[in-house]
Amino acid sequence: MKIGDIVTRKVAGKEAQFCVIGFYTDQQTEQRVAIVAMLDPNLVVQVSVQELAPVTFKDLIALTANSCFMH
Repeated sequence: MKIGDIVTRKVAGKEAQFCVIGFYTDQQTEQRVAIVAMLDPNLVVQVSVQELAPVTFKDLIALTANSCFMH
């Protein structure tokens, strides 16, 4: 599995799709953990590449820190 892969996981009893956006190793369990972003077909859009700006991994983690999907 690598960054950019599309994966599935059950959420509330239904299959949901996610995009792998990163990995880390849990320092307590030494288990490899994937950071994923849920893909909602209703929120998928097309944009010009010139409209996009990069986000650092640190900023991305800060955005997801309060997510109800992070366990």
